[in-house]
Amino acid sequence: MSERQRISSLLRRYDIRLSKRLGQNFLVDTEVLSRIVQATQVGRDCDVVEVGAGVGNLSAALARTGARVTALELDKRFAPIHVRAEADLRGPGTLRFVYEDALDFDYATAAEAARAAGRYFVIVGNIPYQITSPLVMKVLEDGLPLASMTLMMQREVSERLAAKPGSRRNGAITIKAQYFADVNPLFDVGRTAFLPPPEVTSQVVRFVPHPPALDEARRPAFFALVAAAFMQRRKMMANAVSARGIASREKVAAALEAIGKPASARAEELSLSDFLALYAELSEKGCAQ
Repeated sequence: MSERQRISSLLRRYDIRLSKRLGQNFLVDTEVLSRIVQATQVGRDCDVVEVGAGVGNLSAALARTGARVTALELDKRFAPIHVRAEADLRGPGTLRFVYEDALDFDYATAAEAARAAGRYFVIVGNIPYQITSPLVMKVLEDGLPLASMTLMMQREVSERLAAKPGSRRNGAITIKAQYFADVNPLFDVGRTAFLPPPEVTSQVVRFVPHPPALDEARRPAFFALVAAAFMQRRKMMANAVSARGIASREKVAAALEAIGKPASARAEELSLSDFLALYAELSEKGCAQ
């Protein structure tokens, strides 16, 4: 019996109809499941929080590595399937299901518990696509002792998070995500790997946090500068930033030239390091503080 047939049979047995509103598109391709587990690099020394457990097939695969897995699922209709997954688990890992909204879960407490036990804290998930940006930014902004986060998401969102300078995908969320972590797209996952097939191509992305470049007190001003720069994408940055009252057009233009960029530069042309340099230059002039 294929994984698609197995999951279809479970859904029929427990009379569960998948919800489009909840973004329920479950992985049924065992090769993709294996690639995701391999990409997470988890093992016996890891505490894993999985977001969007669904029927629990990725949850069980993660636990079989020896990791301690806490699998989050909002929909309690899957509880009977989860009981069976827990009972069928073999190996050194552990698996428990928690019925909670992933945006409300206390990741900080879980991360601190892992650190206190001398273990790595990892987040994994085939997440509902409508919560991708809020979840990613919640985890990264909280500054958790996080080893890595590997997520399946809509490819278009992944391309925005990992965008390079000069790309039309480059935006405020790009700079913000890359400020907190290295963003590494790993591989695409086609529609046929899911039950039911989504309308878009998906991509697996790995986030590895790195130390922030600025202290916490200066971050709000830096991100305000970034937000202002992208507020009117088609405008020159000097005009966009000055329109938000952060600095005059002349000061922004001079700061851009000081970091080696033309005064006519647009926000999408700048990298994270460019924005940090621009912020430092404006701060020296008494702006962006």
